[in-house]
Amino acid sequence: MRGAYEELRDSATGEAGAAWKAADLEEGNLRALYQELKKDPRFSDEHKAEQAWAKYEATREKIASGKAKAKELLERQARTGERFSIPMPQGELPTTTDTTKLVASQNEASRVVRKLDRIDNGKGGPLKPDRTEILRQEYAKGLEIGGIQGGAICRGVLAAADELGVDADSVVDPFREERHRESLERAQHASRLMDLISSNVPEPPFARPGQRRRGSEPRRRNNALLIPKEAPLLSSGATRRRPWK
Repeated sequence: MRGAYEELRDSATGEAGAAWKAADLEEGNLRALYQELKKDPRFSDEHKAEQAWAKYEATREKIASGKAKAKELLERQARTGERFSIPMPQGELPTTTDTTKLVASQNEASRVVRKLDRIDNGKGGPLKPDRTEILRQEYAKGLEIGGIQGGAICRGVLAAADELGVDADSVVDPFREERHRESLERAQHASRLMDLISSNVPEPPFARPGQRRRGSEPRRRNNALLIPKEAPLLSSGATRRRPWK
């Protein structure tokens, strides 16, 4: 019967899910070997330790790299989901590497920040304008204009929100359609799955061969029995000659 962990792991899709399952299979085989060795009465503790640690060293890197790959792929899924959860004009994305579009977006961000500064400075009394609402109005304008100009406005609003410390989700959420919310849910799910993947590989329940057990003391030499050959025992009654005589 599968538990909650297995159900969540199996919900991971694509290469991320495959890498995660493969790493878990290797780890499960390793744990099973530990248990078999512990219960097997035929072998000494030293032999069990050698077998367990040899298997651990042989599979540790494979398990660790499999888990790391699964985490990396889930993180990529989360970033992709977040990107497509943000409403943008047709053909435009929240980020761009196009130099012309980058400059236009930066100019729009500066314009929006200046606009908010002017409103803040012109507003008297303790009440201040709702920055989030103003950012939403600018974002709606970008969606309405569409195209390259609209994309620049939307990216500029997102950059301005980041500069001003305003949560971007609170700005774009009213404009999300079902497909955007589904992308956001996939991104959040991938992020939760990442937290379930441990980076640890279980070590054997035996002391490493050649390693002194914790709390034990090294064997002490019995110096009383070490008598130099060149110094014979004195017979009873004999006196040792004084060095100055």
